[in-house]
Amino acid sequence: MENIDTERTVSAPLRVAVLGAGGRVGRAVSREFVARGHAVLGVVRDERRHAGLRELGLDLAEADVTRGADLVGVLGTADVVVLAVTPFTAPPPTFDGFDEAYYEHVVRAVAGATRPEPPVRLLTIGLFATLPLTAGARVMDDADLFPPPLLPFARAHDRVLPALRRHGGALDWLIVTPPAGLGPEAAADGRGPVLARPPVGRDQATGALGHDQFARAVADQAENPTFHRAQVAVVPASASASASPVRSPDPGGPGA
Repeated sequence: MENIDTERTVSAPLRVAVLGAGGRVGRAVSREFVARGHAVLGVVRDERRHAGLRELGLDLAEADVTRGADLVGVLGTADVVVLAVTPFTAPPPTFDGFDEAYYEHVVRAVAGATRPEPPVRLLTIGLFATLPLTAGARVMDDADLFPPPLLPFARAHDRVLPALRRHGGALDWLIVTPPAGLGPEAAADGRGPVLARPPVGRDQATGALGHDQFARAVADQAENPTFHRAQVAVVPASASASASPVRSPDPGGPGA
């Protein structure tokens, strides 16, 4: 666990590109950055399907995120890139034909499309199934915690960390991983989330957390990076009293 510095270091609005802004997590993260006064570009596969995002204050761009050529003109000026894409809108009936290198292709495309200097902050939304547990295995290795039929999707996410280590280059990257119980409702105890370095406990990996709570943790790591080139879990405070609290936006501030 690491202590989280509560002071923001951002003195000017950030240019933030959210890949997958039309999804539940991407939308929540985009909304949080807009609320904090940053310029947000939502990158989606089909602008027409997500035109309503403009009402949240986003600009929109259309791109295939696995193609670096599509992203060069989109990410060239970004200070922060949030990778919240998914190849599915819901679990498919079968993974036949699914390319488990999907996220590796995305990482390589993003790394090739961003500026080299100053370093771009890349925040990749992880999957709880990849989290190492204190018991010694990963969540995805326990059939009671993760459905075996979904393992191809988990294996695809599991390739992100080695892909970032190989292809991340000058990117200041971080994999930000929510718990299994990520959903529209905030954690029942009302407390903010905590950041924990894996391995994590079973209760941390399977806890409940609201989309908006998770989005605040992501935005905090863009404004005031405290973890670098690693995977962290964002888990409910109730699941770990010893973890370090993620700072919530100041009352009345841009994130309120």
